[in-house]
Amino acid sequence: MDIDNPRKEPSGKKGGSSVSRTCLDQALVYLGIREHNRRELELKLRTKGYGAAEIGSVLDSLEDDGSLSEERYVRSFVRSSNRRHPEGKALMLRRLAAKGADKETSEQVVSEIYTGEYTSQLMEQARALVVKKGRAKTEDEIRFELAKLGFRISGSDY
Repeated sequence: MDIDNPRKEPSGKKGGSSVSRTCLDQALVYLGIREHNRRELELKLRTKGYGAAEIGSVLDSLEDDGSLSEERYVRSFVRSSNRRHPEGKALMLRRLAAKGADKETSEQVVSEIYTGEYTSQLMEQARALVVKKGRAKTEDEIRFELAKLGFRISGSDY
């Protein structure tokens, strides 16, 4: 191990370093815990002290071999998030954007997932939670709370 740089370890090649390998190993640890999007993984690796070139190379490699997938991340995020607290399509897209998910991929996947039936089920779950938690009592209050959760409300359609 190099005393000046504890991340730099000797490799089998003269003048080489295993920094890229340790960066890859760290990325795989994160991906083993849960799906990540490219931006999230990049930020986590930067906080571990890896350089932009190493990170870029590792992330490209992970995308090439299918270990890192924006589509899988979006699907996982949507399903996981809606299990805990149901949200409409509009709010979900805003949350994915805030997480740094690719806009085009997010819109495509969310449109596939949010079928009429799925959206109706989510809205019923959200409605039940809003009423149970006492956040709304009248139909107007319920509609307002559902709209805040990203559901499009037209008339008395829930």
